[in-house]
Amino acid sequence: MDLITHFSVTKEDSVENAQKLFGEFLLSEEKILRAYKHTRDKVVFTTHRLICYDVQGITGSKKEIRFFPYSKITSFSVETAGFFDGDSDFKIWVSGVGVFGIKFARGIDVKSIGKFMAKTVV
Repeated sequence: MDLITHFSVTKEDSVENAQKLFGEFLLSEEKILRAYKHTRDKVVFTTHRLICYDVQGITGSKKEIRFFPYSKITSFSVETAGFFDGDSDFKIWVSGVGVFGIKFARGIDVKSIGKFMAKTVV
């Protein structure tokens, strides 16, 4: 199955920055636990779901926010960076959507993300 889309993130972001951007979309009891960013794109893991923010186009005026509830994630995979491959791949299979991928730059601990998902996606 082909990826429906993928994001690339290069570094961790603060929960405070993510809260400013995603706060209006969060449920009253929902908390942001992890946040990552690239130049304009962002990916956050909350207590309830994975949220991806995609800024599109040259001007950045078009934005898409994708929400993936953990309850709809049927499986996930973690592929660590290799010698010649500088980034790690994280894929999730979402019921009714397909496969979604995130590329994490070298230096981001993708194994800890996999461990977090193993505890969260049940």
